[in-house]
Amino acid sequence: MRLVSNTHSSFRGLQDDEHEFSNINLVLGNNGDGKTSLLESVYVSMLGTPLNSFTRAGRELSRNNEGLFSVESKAIDRRGNTTTYKFSSTNNDKKHLTDNKKTTIRDAYLNTPVCLIDSSIEKIASESPDYRRRLIDRSAFHVEPEHAESYRRLQKAIKQRNRAIKNGDTINVVKTWDKTISKEGEKITENRKSFIEELQLELSLIQKEISKREIKIEFRCGWGEGKLSDYLEKNIKRDVAAKRTMGGPHRADMLVTLDGKPAKKFSSKGEEKQMSLTVSFGVSNLIEKKTGALPLLLIDELESGLDEDALVRISEYIKNLKNQSLITALNHHKIKEMLTAKTIRPKQYNC
Repeated sequence: MRLVSNTHSSFRGLQDDEHEFSNINLVLGNNGDGKTSLLESVYVSMLGTPLNSFTRAGRELSRNNEGLFSVESKAIDRRGNTTTYKFSSTNNDKKHLTDNKKTTIRDAYLNTPVCLIDSSIEKIASESPDYRRRLIDRSAFHVEPEHAESYRRLQKAIKQRNRAIKNGDTINVVKTWDKTISKEGEKITENRKSFIEELQLELSLIQKEISKREIKIEFRCGWGEGKLSDYLEKNIKRDVAAKRTMGGPHRADMLVTLDGKPAKKFSSKGEEKQMSLTVSFGVSNLIEKKTGALPLLLIDELESGLDEDALVRISEYIKNLKNQSLITALNHHKIKEMLTAKTIRPKQYNC
């Protein structure tokens, strides 16, 4: 898939504009110029969700928080077919369309391979477990047809179970949600585990090109060993005492090590950034292998935290990719001298 253009109106703080894209694109500017907002405009048009969210985009993305905005992107596939993606919001309605047909978030993820490498990715080991879970789930949404629906059902069931606990309902009432949590939670856990195992194979192929360190990732399911249903049954009194569901797939995590040591404790900021980029590129490669489609790479603040040697390695890696990329950078960053790229400068409204 190759992104051709993006048009945005009343989106975030951006001035209404239209942009056309090449294979490698550098979105340049100063802090506050709207570089990340432009990436988000593309992301929302294609997937229907804000950056790092699995819920439908809403009025918070409009320029004056009035609920009015529209974003549209056009892309061409390998066969030369053009697809138009559009998300529009009014005070009364939100529409996400692919070629003028309504689409769901689930179908958007399955049919539109987009690999988001956001600014927080540089802290993949030191960020919260929730951030790492979102990274795994966002990746799985692109390759596992039922993952998004299972995720939705699981989140709803856990929310209802916790509400029942906080309301002081009886244990029998609390347990009415355990069947759904166990069923959907086991599905999600298997998808996450399989994805992480396959991702580790991808990392072994590319890590020396980017980080020069041995990266290992290990999945933690969130409740220990055994069946989830048995865990919930055994620990229900503890959950009631704690007033929330203490363990389960909503507590899953990914442990990252560098040269056999926990990256959270034994890596510098630059080392963690290189490791995080390696994981992200590995995700993109895995999505391509499993779907046959080249993901669009949206990379926010690529240069931040990298020394010159690391930046050279990563820029060379990007040059050799077949993927199209949109990369944000500050005006003084050196990346613009290392990549032959189209320069795009977003503008803020009334600036």
